[in-house]
Amino acid sequence: MEGGPDSQPKKSRVDLGSLPTRQYLDQTVVPILMQALSHLAKERPPEPISALAAYLLKHKATYEQGPENSPPPEPENKS
Repeated sequence: MEGGPDSQPKKSRVDLGSLPTRQYLDQTVVPILMQALSHLAKERPPEPISALAAYLLKHKATYEQGPENSPPPEPENKS
């Protein structure tokens, strides 16, 4: 593999740790948090904190792959 260790194949935890607070949050939690808040605004569950926690746990694997991945489209669930 050419390019050596500095060719940036993916972000490492060390890179995230050296970021300023705002950039760290923007790259790690803001994308999933914005989707979760959008979901809450649409659904308006009776227990929003529990619903927020459930959403984050259910979708965390999608966002842990890296901040450069775009979130999947949210399924329409009209019950």
